[in-house]
Amino acid sequence: MNVWFEQLANSNNLSIQTGSYESILGKAIFNTNGTRRYFLEKRWEQGGNILTAIMMNPSNAAHNQTDDTVDQLINVARVQLGYNALYVVNVSSIIDGSSSKLTKEQFAYEPINWNFISGAVSHANVIFLGWGMKGQQGMLKHQESNSELVNAFKNVSSKIYCYDVLKSGDKKFVNKPIYYVPHPRPIFEKEKYCESLIRPMKDHEFIQIFVR
Repeated sequence: MNVWFEQLANSNNLSIQTGSYESILGKAIFNTNGTRRYFLEKRWEQGGNILTAIMMNPSNAAHNQTDDTVDQLINVARVQLGYNALYVVNVSSIIDGSSSKLTKEQFAYEPINWNFISGAVSHANVIFLGWGMKGQQGMLKHQESNSELVNAFKNVSSKIYCYDVLKSGDKKFVNKPIYYVPHPRPIFEKEKYCESLIRPMKDHEFIQIFVR
């Protein structure tokens, strides 16, 4: 029997790919021309303990390959939490290894992508937020098209974790500060969080991230 994400993929005529990399089983869901990735599972053992990571946008990781960010998240799920699998979903589904090239338009709200985020969130034991500054702006923009977004996260707020919550130093936000969750491998400090433990998001941080 197909699991929830395969059923969702089939109902939207998306491509389901399966494979493995270094003995870790992988499943990925793409659009038909492979330019968007909606979902990634990495599973090393059977069981229902799952870490869902919500990131900025997909990079090179797939059903049969990985990248440094996914490796770091696998380590969190497998070693820190002792879980069985990792789900990865993204604010933007557009595959691009250089996130600095992504524009605001590429973070536009996409109902199908939100369905995968929502499903991955509902099946998670822990939800890790690591979408960075661009993802933060995209998620705030999504709220304009998706009235259920904030409540969907509020309903699972006790399961939301992050490395940190940071305040943007960009001068254009000086009169209306913007806070964000950093990417696990920030562009100029890729090793910053490699040895860090993820932690629960505090109540006031949740408000900083989702209410502006």
